[in-house]
Amino acid sequence: MHKLTIAMFGVAIMIAPVSASAKEKEPKPVELSAVELAALQKREIPAGVDIVFRSSISALQEMGYVNINASKDAGTITAETDAKSKLVYNIFWGFGKKKLTQLASVFVEPISPTLTRMSIKLQTVEAKARMGSSYSDGKPVAFAEPYNAFYADFEKALSVRTAEAAAPVAEPAATPAAIPGGSTQ
Repeated sequence: MHKLTIAMFGVAIMIAPVSASAKEKEPKPVELSAVELAALQKREIPAGVDIVFRSSISALQEMGYVNINASKDAGTITAETDAKSKLVYNIFWGFGKKKLTQLASVFVEPISPTLTRMSIKLQTVEAKARMGSSYSDGKPVAFAEPYNAFYADFEKALSVRTAEAAAPVAEPAATPAAIPGGSTQ
């Protein structure tokens, strides 16, 4: 009996750290307040609107966004992530499909020739289709991580394009001048 109690105690000691580590998952990210989110979504960049616009598209591509639509005249860029749909079952509605995507909307506007304002809004959209009808629900992303990831890729693309713009442009080859004393007609 004594040996059985010791063995059970030993098993309990070995299981305790495993169950404690299983409970300790990654903490959920902290949701930002409306003021913090608004401050994170807008930036003023000391570069021309063309460079900022192209850098924004490049950052979205690096992050894996697809279906990128851009209008340079309007200063807007929209993109979405690619997601696979999965089959779901509900006892009331039956079988259906569910798809979760993230949408990005970027607005780029010039303040001056060397200063540009950029605003980015991220939204998570859950689309559901059941029994011939479909609908989607969207809600703004209120966590800092996706915005910070965008800005990290944006800063890389911006530094490359700024360096390219600052590099001296190679002069085209000189065209031969008219030969003096040539024939006249």
